Amino acid sequence: MEGTRLRILQLLQANGHKTVDGLATSIGLAPATIRRHLDILQRDRLVGFEEVRKKTGRPEYSFYLTEDGQESLPKDYDRLLTRVVDQIGKLTPEDTQGLDGPQILHQVFTGLSQQTASENVSLEGQSLEQRAKSLFKVLESQDFSPILTKSDDVIELRLMNCPFRSVAMKNPSVCSYDFHLIATMLGVDISRMESIRDGAGGCMYKIMVTPDESRELAIGIER
Repeated sequence: MEGTRLRILQLLQANGHKTVDGLATSIGLAPATIRRHLDILQRDRLVGFEEVRKKTGRPEYSFYLTEDGQESLPKDYDRLLTRVVDQIGKLTPEDTQGLDGPQILHQVFTGLSQQTASENVSLEGQSLEQRAKSLFKVLESQDFSPILTKSDDVIELRLMNCPFRSVAMKNPSVCSYDFHLIATMLGVDISRMESIRDGAGGCMYKIMVTPDESRELAIGIER
């Protein structure tokens, strides 16, 4: 899917709900044009709507992504399965001794993140700016749709898409992948503030850095 309808889906994913006028303003098209695209997306069961109650005037409707709409955005289940199987094949009896299923899965996805990090960045000899550039490149290539926000010295990284969404919704161990990938590639502590699993528009991480590191990190990602 390309063009306006893809943009509508991305905006609904990022914002949760949006009206026709809100979508028209964000995209820069006439409301009538947006309605025609929404009609097609509704027909394909990619978006739903609900009435927004108003005290006066005509009723207004707020549109949102359905589960099919979420799944229509970029996903990478084939690569996930391939890498999970590869990671499981490396486990030894000692690695899993005393662990239950969820703990083993957590170990597998943590191992995947460490492997991805080691393939793309070296903490030794690389500045935070260089590591930030490498991280964004990896996140974009894996369809996480990363967005950086900076307020004063607070850095927040939001992942607007989850390429493993339906799996992650059923098993929280999957979420350890992006958490440890970000922390390992940047070499700093992070904290997950919001999660798609909890109904947020994206997974949002607070990056724990000093004021000087905050400026360096922002420069590295913005370039």
